[in-house]
Amino acid sequence: MTAAPSDAELVTALRSQGDNRDVAELRRAPYRYATSAPLEEVSVRFADGEELGLILKDLARERLLGDAPAAKPEFLYEPRREIETYRRILAPAGIGPRLFASVADADPPRHWLAIEKVPGVELWQIGELEVWERVAGWLAAFHASFHGRGAELLALNPHLLEHSESWYGSWRERASAALRASADPRAGELGPALERYGDVAAALAAMPTTLIHGELYPANVLVVREARPPDVRPVDWEMAAVGPGLVDLAALVEGWGAIERDRLVAAYRAGLAAGGAPVPDGDSLGADLLRCRLHLALQWLGWAPDWRPPAEHAHDWLDKALSLARELDLL
Repeated sequence: MTAAPSDAELVTALRSQGDNRDVAELRRAPYRYATSAPLEEVSVRFADGEELGLILKDLARERLLGDAPAAKPEFLYEPRREIETYRRILAPAGIGPRLFASVADADPPRHWLAIEKVPGVELWQIGELEVWERVAGWLAAFHASFHGRGAELLALNPHLLEHSESWYGSWRERASAALRASADPRAGELGPALERYGDVAAALAAMPTTLIHGELYPANVLVVREARPPDVRPVDWEMAAVGPGLVDLAALVEGWGAIERDRLVAAYRAGLAAGGAPVPDGDSLGADLLRCRLHLALQWLGWAPDWRPPAEHAHDWLDKALSLARELDLL
């Protein structure tokens, strides 16, 4: 097993990737909000007296926490995806938590990053819909800024996932396999929709592409409410991809009722217009959003057959997939 980042290694990386200031003191402690990857809260005091709070994320697969190795499909594991997204795309664009240090070495394999500790709260803890609308507008502006730049993004970071027709088809196959092995009496009900899913996959692959987070669920969005307007800082870019922006919007709106979802979609459309990106009409956007929501449901169904999420994150994705399939006239 490769060693965790040492104090000396962290100090060296901070100096070489920063402004070469001397570090007078370094304090580290486990971060209590870690879920899958080991996280540490790092306090840095420089020789000039400035202090800095960081989150150190160790991306080594063998040190994933608890049942996380079973929770993430092995074919998705690529630590350089998140590191290079921060390094080469987000940092130059001034997006997200600031990256202060990172290591991506092949031999021996060592992959970790240190980002600023954002003084924000996770979006799921915020009940005011107005804040969520702000996040939806921010998301649209983010997507607009990378609209149509897929080739450029892949040149900057060749480890990005690509949401192609085969990508969507692979999740249909994984979901089908999981349902065949499931004891849930409803498992067979989704079969007809999965047989007709080719048209959905083709429609998804035909949508305009941009840089997407890939898992823009509320737990991965930090909001600095003290800022005016509230500052939005997504974290955990392990599934960063070139794909339809509505995949991110689908993750954001899941769990809201129809009225609230419509408000979030309206905020997103307004953000696209303000960002100079093409704005789909309401009907076509609504249908595409349903397709993206169905994709996410199938992705969760096929994620890892032997893994079950913690109770606080559990969701009946089969029920969701059945409901969405009906809305799309697939059943």
